[in-house]
Amino acid sequence: MSSRSSGADHLAQVHELNRLFLTVLQSCVREKLDCFALPNGARSVLRSASGLLLDSIAEFPRALFQISLDDSAAGAYLAPKTRMETVRQSMNLTILLCAWTFSRQSVYQARFLLGMESRTIQQLRTLQLTDLQPLALAPQLVRCAFATREWLWIELLTETRPEVRRQLALIALQPGIEQEWPFKRSALPT
Repeated sequence: MSSRSSGADHLAQVHELNRLFLTVLQSCVREKLDCFALPNGARSVLRSASGLLLDSIAEFPRALFQISLDDSAAGAYLAPKTRMETVRQSMNLTILLCAWTFSRQSVYQARFLLGMESRTIQQLRTLQLTDLQPLALAPQLVRCAFATREWLWIELLTETRPEVRRQLALIALQPGIEQEWPFKRSALPT
């Protein structure tokens, strides 16, 4: 398999993972459950988003979620008690398995498409497949990417113009967006 088709396969996986994440996230918003640190201003928009809109947003060229393997995320493993906890943990395991595979196949793809930091990639690379199931039970394992960028989430959920969607993708693909980009953005050109 060529590296170009491998990259396309990885991107297709990210789109599928985004769609899974958005579906679970929307269910959590609708049921007023923990929403993976989704900014408050984006919740009402996501609550009423159509399936077609979620499909479009899922095509974003980067993961809309992030994985945290920090001690705080893995501190308490919870056995699922409700249907949504089971759904969430299934999603966690799916995302974790794909991230584990990405980290072993291509550090670049893991960093670029999943937005993972070097430390997280290295942690994943040291895990065995059997380590993933218990780790998926950590309640804070998967969170929203760009959680401190409410404007980005609102634009993703509301903006349909192709040129603005491309600008959002370019912004999101910048390294260090979580730490270095300003909290308030200037208006995107129209």
